[in-house]
Amino acid sequence: MPNMSNADLVFRAKVVYLILSKETEEALEMLSQHYKVVKPKVKVGMLKRYSKNPACYVAKNRTIHVSRREILWNPHLILHEFYHHLRRETDAQGGIEKYADKFAKNYLEAYRKTTTHKT
Repeated sequence: MPNMSNADLVFRAKVVYLILSKETEEALEMLSQHYKVVKPKVKVGMLKRYSKNPACYVAKNRTIHVSRREILWNPHLILHEFYHHLRRETDAQGGIEKYADKFAKNYLEAYRKTTTHKT
């Protein structure tokens, strides 16, 4: 995460904090406003073809599906699926898995940096 402004670091950390605090809808609203895309819907319950996955993004109806309610509070999975939504909304591609993981990890790292106190 080189060259990240302090404001961006705080924004990313707040998004992760909101998800961990069970405020996923608010986090998705912040992300959507930040990236200037429509907010994705969230639904508990998976489509049959994705039933083995903990979460998936369905572009056709702009929905992040999660297999269990608890996954709504998993920042890595929510951010990973939001990345697919973001790519779909901005350049008509779903995004490669490794980039979705990197996107999520950058947010998690920002959260770690803001919550770890160095002595």
